[in-house]
Amino acid sequence: MSDDNNTLGPIVSSAHLAAGGSVELSEFEFGLIIAHNAFSRWTVRCMAAAGVPDLSPLDVLVLHSISHRDRPKKMADICFVLNVEDTHTVNYALKKLIKMGLVDGEKRGKERFFTTTDEGQQACIRYAEIRRECLL
Repeated sequence: MSDDNNTLGPIVSSAHLAAGGSVELSEFEFGLIIAHNAFSRWTVRCMAAAGVPDLSPLDVLVLHSISHRDRPKKMADICFVLNVEDTHTVNYALKKLIKMGLVDGEKRGKERFFTTTDEGQQACIRYAEIRRECLL
């Protein structure tokens, strides 16, 4: 068997994206896809280990964003910080977190401000402890 038959090509997400001299770019892009999906799984599993199962990656990020600096956050600010354009996805996450007792919402004028509950704060603290022990 010749070495030509055993030569592996580049690892890319789609051959058409690697065409025309874009192999390195496509390999880098594929690496980002793999890293993104792995980190998303990590956040969900870490939060489950912290005692809060059944959250999506966005739910976890929204919870941490609200907990950040222990200040009330508007949905628009959460979307801005997380770079989420589809506000309905964050709105859904907020409703889910409120229903789970991790977040509370308070209406001030026309705006609604979100804070973490004591249970939400404890979940974030447990997540941070597990993260410190296991992520790296």
